[in-house]
Amino acid sequence: MEKSICVFGDSTAWGAWDKEKGGWVNRLWLDLAITDNPNLYIELYNLSISGGRTDTILARFESEAKAREADTLIFQTGGNDSYLTSKNGVNRVSPEEYQRNLREIIERAKPITTEIIFIGFKNVDESKTTPVSWKDIYYMNSEIQKYNKMMKEICAEEGVLFLDIYGLLENSDFEDGLHPNVSGHEKIYQRVKEFLKSNKII
Repeated sequence: MEKSICVFGDSTAWGAWDKEKGGWVNRLWLDLAITDNPNLYIELYNLSISGGRTDTILARFESEAKAREADTLIFQTGGNDSYLTSKNGVNRVSPEEYQRNLREIIERAKPITTEIIFIGFKNVDESKTTPVSWKDIYYMNSEIQKYNKMMKEICAEEGVLFLDIYGLLENSDFEDGLHPNVSGHEKIYQRVKEFLKSNKII
């Protein structure tokens, strides 16, 4: 089997703070690269960027996916859309725009492939994310759950796969309350791998 998988996401998908193996996507790449199966050849491309949101994915994913002849598209997004711009502020991307963006991503992705997967955002340690240490922005579990729910509903309506990882991580699995550490990335990698196998993606 030959397959091209493209992952578009944020700093979590990019691999921030996993100083052991470079993040859950790279852990998956290493797993797929080390195989005794001569009939399995998968190219896994991590096309994630720090700070990524649904609007930044929309701006670039089509050309990058087509250039790599993508058979599978994985999107991990939502957290940077949902954060509050100040203690009593609004979401970085409004719920209405977020839903429009998700639907447009799916609409543009369907002509590329039928294998489309969305991964919801993880929970956070609010004692360290309200606000985060580097900026006056607030990641709150209530907002993340709200945005994950919208994603799940839209994926069901559009007939694409959705993986919910909310609640998977414990506070000890975070580097700074927001980004997973080594153990956090390992947990996400294992969950994603299991999901891809159960849905016959890999």
